[in-house]
Amino acid sequence: MKNPKSQDNPWLIALYISGAGGLLAAYILIGFFTGRWLMNQWDGPRVWLAIGTLSGLFLGILNIALLIKKFLGAQSE
Repeated sequence: MKNPKSQDNPWLIALYISGAGGLLAAYILIGFFTGRWLMNQWDGPRVWLAIGTLSGLFLGILNIALLIKKFLGAQSE
């Protein structure tokens, strides 16, 4: 018997995909602003901007990978 709360709805899948893009953008922006804050706080070089932005990018990709793993795990049940 099929679970009525199954995630076979194409609108729900589209929502997950668009949410993943929003999460990635949010992580990149948070990393950028954190790097800028650290640069201004410690009078550091502009490398802090790059470090913060790349850290946000990698954390965002990790979060999306975990989200996809969770989503695909729920699909197989």
